Amino acid sequence: MPSAPGHDAAPASELDAPHRLNAGVSLNEKQEFDDVLNGLRAMPPEERRRVFATLKREREEREVHKQRELRELPNEHWSNAHLLRKLESPTGSAYEQKILIPEFTFLGVANQPDFGEILLTFYPSQWTIELKSLKVYKDAFRDSVASYERLANVIFDDLMDVYEPIRLRLMMRLRPRGGISSCLTIDSDWSIRGGKELFADWKNNVDQFGFETHRAVRL
Repeated sequence: MPSAPGHDAAPASELDAPHRLNAGVSLNEKQEFDDVLNGLRAMPPEERRRVFATLKREREEREVHKQRELRELPNEHWSNAHLLRKLESPTGSAYEQKILIPEFTFLGVANQPDFGEILLTFYPSQWTIELKSLKVYKDAFRDSVASYERLANVIFDDLMDVYEPIRLRLMMRLRPRGGISSCLTIDSDWSIRGGKELFADWKNNVDQFGFETHRAVRL
């Protein structure tokens, strides 16, 4: 039995709409795209090459301008310090904590995914790191467009500001890209970072890329 109009049955034009349009593309946008495409097809090959070269140059100029703007932004622009939670250190005695983040992802300045790992060497004072919040914190950089040099400094500054440790050493090692890997290190013990070089264990550091990690062993 046929359905009454306006209830179950939809007009034929509505039923055909998904076949005529791509998701999120209006008829006017599709018509404009087709007009531009046909115009390019009608051009002589040399003119068409000039058009594509111009578009490429304009895109590269926009990218250079965007990177210049990013360089001028302060570290606070990328800060996610509000996500970090601190726990009171259970002892007043000195101890060293090493925290490995084996999966750290972000978008590099070329807007391409970068992958790396981070090793934190942490000497707590009054506060220590809540690891659950650290996981949320590091995942918040997944869509950040920045260089790894920038993000290493942002993370270092956030951890220093929130936890005020006796010492913090951060090492960020990037996965190989184009056959090249890179590692960046920042240490609050360095005098160049305002430290007093009380530990100076980094002076003879010859570890590969600054740190070695080992799998758990069976005792």
